Amino acid sequence: MLRDNRAVIDIHSHFYPRWYLDLLEARPSIPRVSRAGGVERFVIFPEEEAPGHAGRVISEDYWSLEAKIDYMDRFGIDQTILSLGNPWLDPFSEAEGLDVARQFNEDFATLQSDTNNRVLGMGALPGLGVSNVVQIVAEIAATGNLFGAITGTRIAGLRFDDVRLNPVWEALQETGLPLLIHPHYGIALDELEGFGHAMPVAVGFPLETTVALARLLYSGVLHRYPGVRLIGSHGGGTIPFLGGRLDAGWRSDPGLVERMPTPPGEVIDRLFLDAVLYHPRALRAAADLVGVDHLMFGTDHPFSIADPEANILAIRDEFSAGDALRVLAESAIALYGGADQGVTRLLVD
Repeated sequence: MLRDNRAVIDIHSHFYPRWYLDLLEARPSIPRVSRAGGVERFVIFPEEEAPGHAGRVISEDYWSLEAKIDYMDRFGIDQTILSLGNPWLDPFSEAEGLDVARQFNEDFATLQSDTNNRVLGMGALPGLGVSNVVQIVAEIAATGNLFGAITGTRIAGLRFDDVRLNPVWEALQETGLPLLIHPHYGIALDELEGFGHAMPVAVGFPLETTVALARLLYSGVLHRYPGVRLIGSHGGGTIPFLGGRLDAGWRSDPGLVERMPTPPGEVIDRLFLDAVLYHPRALRAAADLVGVDHLMFGTDHPFSIADPEANILAIRDEFSAGDALRVLAESAIALYGGADQGVTRLLVD
């Protein structure tokens, strides 16, 4: 166990209520849950449908609060802001998705009281209907015991540069609701075949996030809505390494310069990033791009890629004690509302 008197707040951790898993099990096609011999598995990627592949086993870590808190205790995590994991509400029809979003958010709003403030809930958005998303953003923001929201790399089925999403960005700016952006579909899956889910998760997911954030930057969303607070998962994919090339690409395209008079580099540090990066130099690149005040610890639990010990050690090795505390706790406290809103350092001097 990693434990000392410095707080650790996990802003990237997933949870699947049993009733939600039951809804996915009723689906005939991916994304779905399969059950055989009493074992449940996620079937998310096309390769997991192929003969010889059965998807990923769903252990109690996916749906048990007790298992979640045991995991937190094992690695010295004081508080977790818990979100639904992919595929979120994308599989559902517009009407059903709105109902499921409200059911889910009502469920997650009880986490704070149920766990004596150890676990906080993050809201979920419906997968279809811009007006539905705008309504749910307002409802989440009005719920004092929900902390931010999570989305895939499309909102209401639309890419981030689609002008039809302007009401969503307006709602996020007006409410100040933080939005965690998380991949699901992966990019270039046909090029990543042959390694089970390892290549999609390790390479396809970060590339999906990279493309989504690049489209958002090039479309001028952060120029037009400077108050929008977006968190790029997995360190923002490769955005920390491509910031200069994004500016170079902008300069090379007269049409883009005409539409967006200043380069992405002028606003890129408005992004927040999680620190699910596992390596000190990757953490440094992310911090150099957005600042330690915009970098926050996460685990990606319960997925097998989670390695909080490596992440915590890398953060403490790479940063000064003060900056490490910012990444591990203080940046999350500032973003998600502070101690008066329930995001608090529980074990700090």
